[in-house]
Amino acid sequence: MKKVLYVMDSSSPTKNIDSLKYARHNEQACRYLDKKPEFTDWVITTAFYSSLHYVRYKIFPIQLVRNGKRIQVKNFEQYYRINNPLQRSKHELLSDLVEERYAEIAGDYNKLRDISWTARYNNYRYPREVSNDAKKSLERIRDFCTKEK
Repeated sequence: MKKVLYVMDSSSPTKNIDSLKYARHNEQACRYLDKKPEFTDWVITTAFYSSLHYVRYKIFPIQLVRNGKRIQVKNFEQYYRINNPLQRSKHELLSDLVEERYAEIAGDYNKLRDISWTARYNNYRYPREVSNDAKKSLERIRDFCTKEK
């Protein structure tokens, strides 16, 4: 088995490569599950988690100012540890960050988060139109987060 070491450097064009790798993997799972109409709940869920990783890829690393000093936050886990005084959930904190930084995709992101929650915990039966809409939201988020600056 071949092992690959990723060096995360904020000046590198491959920033946050793990988030991008997870996003693509989940998107691939989403497309695979979409072949079976009985898995619309999992299509929605994988579309959301793919989107979650795409937005993490887009946002991080990020510069924050704390006590008058600039600090480099390399990933979402570090951001969660140092920037969550209200002890919100990771999903709430990331949604707030998406809304703050990228209003262009916040609606799609929050819609996916909400229907994914419902699909996983309340109702696993969704019409194909809902899972198709989830895939379209994922595509918009992916395209926004991976476009060159």
